[in-house]
Amino acid sequence: MECFDKVLVRNILEHALDYPWRYQDIGLLALRLDEHREYALHVWAPDRCIGTPPIHDHPFDFVSRIIVGELTNARYVEDPSGAKYLRERYSPSNEESRTTDYVQLSSEVETFREGDEYDQVADELHDSHQLPGTVTIIHRVAFREVGELTVCRLDEKAAWLSGASRTPTTAEVTGITKQALTHF
Repeated sequence: MECFDKVLVRNILEHALDYPWRYQDIGLLALRLDEHREYALHVWAPDRCIGTPPIHDHPFDFVSRIIVGELTNARYVEDPSGAKYLRERYSPSNEESRTTDYVQLSSEVETFREGDEYDQVADELHDSHQLPGTVTIIHRVAFREVGELTVCRLDEKAAWLSGASRTPTTAEVTGITKQALTHF
């Protein structure tokens, strides 16, 4: 199945301008693969990230499979001897209205390569770092009704990095997918 997925993904990337991509400023080009938003193709361009990717949670559990490239995922837990982070909590429907406090966190880090999978629970804080051009397929397992989402940052002066997506430019789509195709 992995070989089949890789062939299909390569075909999508080779014809990238034929698809309705979305882009997030964390350096993520995303394509929904079904109408229920259960599966999505992620093409990572960390060199295009605005600032440092934040530690965050999600409104869904998911499994992510690395199609090509490499991804390092850090999971964070509260720890009184951990590093101090600015924690911002917000409603998914209004990320501009945030409550702020501090939390001390420590992390465990794992690295995943082509063919590997990892799972993430909705309320588990994490961040990830990818090699440029890494491609993953995410399977959203269970959406959860959450009252708030969380973002944590070490640098209090760093600008808020919105989780909202936008339509990417043609140059973004071609540049990011071209970089990913070098891994095939």
